[in-house]
Amino acid sequence: MAPVDCFVSVVVPLHDCGPIVPEFIAEVMAVLQGHYTNYELVLVDDGSKDDTARRVAQELSQYPCVRYIRLSRRFGAEIAIASGLDTVIGDFTVVMMPECDPPGLIPAMVAQARAGASVVFGVRKDRSGEPFWMRIGASLFYGAGKHLFQGGLEPNSTQFRVLNRQAVNAVIRIKEKYRYLRLQSFYVGFSSQSFPYELVWRKGLGRKGRGFWESVELAIAMVVSYSTHPLRWISWLGLGASGLNLLYMGYVLGTYLLRDRVAEGWTTMSLQSSGMFFLLFLCLSVLCEYVGRILEESRERPLYHVLEERNSNVLVADERRTNIVKESIVAQERSHG
Repeated sequence: MAPVDCFVSVVVPLHDCGPIVPEFIAEVMAVLQGHYTNYELVLVDDGSKDDTARRVAQELSQYPCVRYIRLSRRFGAEIAIASGLDTVIGDFTVVMMPECDPPGLIPAMVAQARAGASVVFGVRKDRSGEPFWMRIGASLFYGAGKHLFQGGLEPNSTQFRVLNRQAVNAVIRIKEKYRYLRLQSFYVGFSSQSFPYELVWRKGLGRKGRGFWESVELAIAMVVSYSTHPLRWISWLGLGASGLNLLYMGYVLGTYLLRDRVAEGWTTMSLQSSGMFFLLFLCLSVLCEYVGRILEESRERPLYHVLEERNSNVLVADERRTNIVKESIVAQERSHG
């Protein structure tokens, strides 16, 4: 089958992935070279401490159209992906995780995007390999996410996705410090389709996904960064507590006026005080999370710093062709204007 005449970029965040880098690059390049006239593989090193840099340097001399971006420290997979999206030039951009996403599915996902979907996102078919508490926690989070994110987070969705040029342009214009591509892909509002698949974990890394507390921390960060619903719930909770206290004040006043002897209610007062302090500190905890995010956003620091960049000897497979996208940022602005 003749290669498809389009430019496909693949962005991959790396962190201590040295043992699997050669095999992974070989698989991705075999797929790209066999299916597309123009392509690029962008590897973003998110502060690896192992021999990832050395192994990638060896592969750069073996394959064309590979770029290596090494960040100055570990910023997290989301920021690493964002740095890659800032540099890609393809008509379609694939984002994938090297430890679990199969490169062989790239053509099917790109074909789905070429058929009209601006965003094609991967959805894992099952979570059978995870501990029981992880599956329960995921179900609770995605169930709450339907209300917290207004349906913008598909249950069991992954980082494996394809974005067309218009969607990439929209995502990279979002300047928030806390970035979560799974939510940003829906936030931009373009058409999206799911792509069910099974994760394939590579041997050699000695790890398999996030831990429980790491998942909890990610869930809290996503909620605080992309939803104001907790603030609204706290507001209603505070109003409810105020109403109860107002009723209690009426009860106390009525008891004082209607009864001759009023015994000191130590138990009642203790319960009231403890309940109010609980609500007070609950409100403060939620507010502190949001104030912390506001502080981070107001600092205007760069999202990341690049330590070095390396490229293959050949950067464009078909040097005779200039990559031209159908819709640029200017066209997008005019369509929304």
